[in-house]
Amino acid sequence: MKISVIIPIHWMKNWQFFLTRCLESIEKQTFTDYEVIITHYGKMAENTNSGIKKATGDIIKILYVDDYLAHPDSLKNLAENFKGGWLATGCVHNWGDGKFKDPHLPTIEGITGNIVSNTIGSPSVIAFENKDPLLFDENMGWLLDVDYYMRLVKRYKGLTILNSYDVVIGCGDHQVTNIISEEEKTKEENYLKEKWKTPK
Repeated sequence: MKISVIIPIHWMKNWQFFLTRCLESIEKQTFTDYEVIITHYGKMAENTNSGIKKATGDIIKILYVDDYLAHPDSLKNLAENFKGGWLATGCVHNWGDGKFKDPHLPTIEGITGNIVSNTIGSPSVIAFENKDPLLFDENMGWLLDVDYYMRLVKRYKGLTILNSYDVVIGCGDHQVTNIISEEEKTKEENYLKEKWKTPK
């Protein structure tokens, strides 16, 4: 079972350091049947979609450039526990001091409830089968993950949750949530609500 690791590149602050850290975490993996696809094309959704379209593996694993695999068995855990559809794993956060903080395990409730919230985490915690894979909505840049998860749930009617901390999320002032304006956030919230509005 081959894994395609998609790394969308954005010219954010310290991107060279982040890319090196990300690639080194992949090189340390005990599971070695993988390919790495690095893309730099347009905005976040377009860039990620570009990588998805190039993937040749059985499983597509998203890994944003500022995030990285937490330990050498991260891809092995994914390969051994993947049951088709999509999978989400736990994560920890690194705020630039090298310490792992705020462990998070995904739950699906926030994606399927009446009040939608991201209880899965960053797209870096997910993987999905490479069978006519869904693409990210290119009209979005902040809530694109929430929209994507809602569509994955609709397609696969569920989610495999791996209760291990296999990904580290690189946190800081470079993150989209910290650089996007409140006006842009409101615009995306309204777009998401309109897109998923229940027909009368």
